[in-house]
Amino acid sequence: MSQKKSSHVSIHNYYLKTEQFSEEEMIRDWTLSEVDKAQLMSVQMNYQLFIALQLLAVKLYGRFLRDVNHLSPRISSYLCTQLGQPPSLFVEYPDRKATLSKYRKQILTHLGFQKFTKKVEAELIGWLKPLIHSGVLPDHLSEQAQQYLLEARVLLPGKTILDRLIHSTFQETQGQLFENIYHKLSPDLRKSIDALLEVDPDKQHSFFQQLKEYPPAAGIRSLKLYLSRYQKLSQIKFSPFENYALAPQWVEHFYKLAISYHAKDLKRFKKSKKYMLMLCFLLERKKMLTDYLIQMHEQYIAEILRQSKNSYQRSQRKLRRTYKKAVDMALFTTETLLDWPEEEEITTLDLWEKIDKQALSNCRIHLKLYKEMEEKGLGHILLRRYPSLRKYFAHYIDLPFKAALGSESILLALELLKKLDQGVLNQLPDETPLDFVPKELEKLLYDEKGTIKRNAWELSLAIILKDALRSGDIYLEESKNYVSFWNLMLSEQRWKELEPSTYSLMGQPEKKQVHQQTQKQFIQEIKKAQSAFPLDDFAKIEGGKLKLKKDDKAQIPDQITRLQKTLDASLPIIRIEKLLQEVDRHTRFTRHFIPEHPHNSRPKDFYTHLMATLISQATNLGVVAMSASMKHAPVDRLRHILSYYIREETLKAANAEIVNHHHKLPLSSIHGSGEISSSDAQRFGIRASSLLASYYPRYYGYYEKAIGIYTHVSDQYSVFNTKAISCGPREALYVLDGLLENNTILKPLKHTTDTAGYTEIIFALCHLLGYYFMPRIRDLKDQQLYRIDTDHELGVFSPLLSKKANPKLIEEQWSEMIRVARSLQLRTAPAHVVVQRLMNASPADNLAKAFTHFGRIIKTQYILRYISDPKLRRSVQLQLNKGEYRHNLPRKIFFANQGKFTTGDYTEIMNKASCLSLVSNAILYWNTQKIQRIVHKMRKNGQIIEDDVLKHISLLPYKHIIPNGTYFID
Repeated sequence: MSQKKSSHVSIHNYYLKTEQFSEEEMIRDWTLSEVDKAQLMSVQMNYQLFIALQLLAVKLYGRFLRDVNHLSPRISSYLCTQLGQPPSLFVEYPDRKATLSKYRKQILTHLGFQKFTKKVEAELIGWLKPLIHSGVLPDHLSEQAQQYLLEARVLLPGKTILDRLIHSTFQETQGQLFENIYHKLSPDLRKSIDALLEVDPDKQHSFFQQLKEYPPAAGIRSLKLYLSRYQKLSQIKFSPFENYALAPQWVEHFYKLAISYHAKDLKRFKKSKKYMLMLCFLLERKKMLTDYLIQMHEQYIAEILRQSKNSYQRSQRKLRRTYKKAVDMALFTTETLLDWPEEEEITTLDLWEKIDKQALSNCRIHLKLYKEMEEKGLGHILLRRYPSLRKYFAHYIDLPFKAALGSESILLALELLKKLDQGVLNQLPDETPLDFVPKELEKLLYDEKGTIKRNAWELSLAIILKDALRSGDIYLEESKNYVSFWNLMLSEQRWKELEPSTYSLMGQPEKKQVHQQTQKQFIQEIKKAQSAFPLDDFAKIEGGKLKLKKDDKAQIPDQITRLQKTLDASLPIIRIEKLLQEVDRHTRFTRHFIPEHPHNSRPKDFYTHLMATLISQATNLGVVAMSASMKHAPVDRLRHILSYYIREETLKAANAEIVNHHHKLPLSSIHGSGEISSSDAQRFGIRASSLLASYYPRYYGYYEKAIGIYTHVSDQYSVFNTKAISCGPREALYVLDGLLENNTILKPLKHTTDTAGYTEIIFALCHLLGYYFMPRIRDLKDQQLYRIDTDHELGVFSPLLSKKANPKLIEEQWSEMIRVARSLQLRTAPAHVVVQRLMNASPADNLAKAFTHFGRIIKTQYILRYISDPKLRRSVQLQLNKGEYRHNLPRKIFFANQGKFTTGDYTEIMNKASCLSLVSNAILYWNTQKIQRIVHKMRKNGQIIEDDVLKHISLLPYKHIIPNGTYFID
């Protein structure tokens, strides 16, 4: 299939409404052939431009244009030149319908197009059905159907007609699929599914509803609960359904449908549909349960280690007081003995006259205690946690773990532990794997008889199992994110098909050229930095070490300060709901809030209640408090909208609509082109128990938990991606997620973060994916820099580049590295999952090492440019300032419940975070429009305001926004 543009996208959203297309695109799409020109000679001169536009529109997009005057004047002028006519402000239409009809027939005949007939419709349906069976869903079917008709030279029908045809074909094929699978299901499987939908009298809801819950914080009770749910699911025999070749897209689609229903809804469905939705739900949920259990075990072990370390440090501090006295006593005794005159004989009586025997005895006790604490104290404290671990660990190891090459000893250890639990073994044999025992437990591993103590060994196994699952050394096939590493990537077969074209597509050299090209680029960057280094006084090299001075803080001219204050004071006070309504009139972002099931009718007063629900989430009020803060807004109706209309995909689409409209505002382009972005996490407290929450002592102490909202912000201040994350892992895990999941018109090419967002692996992956990664690195002068070889002179930088990267390892792993990068582009797995695997890989993992060494080369190039290029440093600082300054706005909007999340459910947290970003972007759009108008009036009154001044004006003032009170009072 050729790669022409989709008609409805290109005509209505590209050429008609924007000027953002290149000369090359115009020449490609709007050039008449000689045959076209000959055909136009038979047309009346005054209609030639009109017919030319319609002819090319049909050729390119399969449709006649309703109003050619909505096209960019650039296109009309370009065609006038080709036709030898003078430029025209307006395109003249044929007056008579008969004339218009005649010309349309001529165009279709000339292009060999036919109309959309019943015969074509039947052929299209026959072409669609195999696509549907392969897993293509309606959203993508429309685009592919239009492409199919265009290539078959068929005039496209109206969008409504085509959508209705696709929907009916999809429903028919889906129904056939339901029936085919339904008749193959065993009676036992149907019975098991029916039981899951029945309400449990003790718990007041069905097991189906229980499975939809997001886990609370990891504890013995929650771990046992989720293990029991996993075991109950594991008892269901899915055969023969699991052998039925169902496309993964189908499974995911039906899973999303099922999760949006209640058990009572599913019970009312036709049996074939009910069982199909439930089977897909159960298969996906079992994988998710597996992931939850792994995360819960990881969190529980991390909490054991944290609490044990804190307890150990407290004990150390307590003993340190007596330890100091004991050391003083020991020193005094030693000095007394050493200073004793040689000619005098030491008698016991003389000795105890000079030394306090009781004090020395106490000294010995305290020194032994301290030595014991130093050597075994942490181990002893850890072992106190062992009885709690046993309450769930015996069932946890029943998960179907598998080992990557080189990690078989952990799998062997798990089998030995199972035999101990089953009574097959009474004690651990001599060949028991011990290589994973940490130093804290090594000295406690054996008893007096030399036998391995089970408690120390099993606790060591639990700790290493946590780490091995993070790195991928241990994995599970029945999982979403903890499968074997290469199962996250493009399959071998798919990679063989894509590899030949991937290198040029990604702008990367092939394996045999990578060493030479990397070296050439490295030398070029070194030379650029060498020439620029003497011209900047930010850095100097003394005694082989890098010395940096603090960049002077940029002085804000009085003109900018006065203008900012004037603009802030000129912005009218507005309530949040009024602002959203105004923004919606300009952007129509609310049109993206459609139900999971499009046939559902909208509830009464939908528009007002949709806005109210969005505000309830963005402000953290919740639907109950929102219902009490406005008239005629029943809680049930707001809950209904929240459940069926406000979802991840609808929020992303609505947010993209606002970002795209904001990008087109003239004032936005003054602040940036959208090619630079930054990402950072903003922390919020959380009151509910949640697996996502973690301790963040820096701001919340050692007893309160928090979560992070990680946002990607453009140089125009707009947020184009939002993710709720744990505060525990390094933020660098999530840098690529936002860049790769970006669904807006913005196309960032450069990205910056603070130190928490940087690792050498991120440097490598960003380079391969076409992003210039430019973090602000703390302690930059202490960073280790690397050279590629020892043959090239590095001049002034020679003492800094004291270590060598391994280009041979990079060349050896190059094909696999490109495969990983291409897999990330095609989103075969979440980027943070892949990055986590690479960051936690064992030292023997050559692929992770290759990424690290490649990242070291890219990092070295970047740092040398950073210390010698003031423009780059300012660009990094300016963008990070924009992201950090933006944090003030969410704090203002997210005011309710003291700005803390009151829910622990991941979906609810993500909905609130996404609504917060959407409302923030709406405020940004409204502010930008208003500031534009104020500046225009000021300029019209003779005041000189340069664009260079405007680009330093913040677009995110917020004191004029009223986010609380009574809503929709008009």
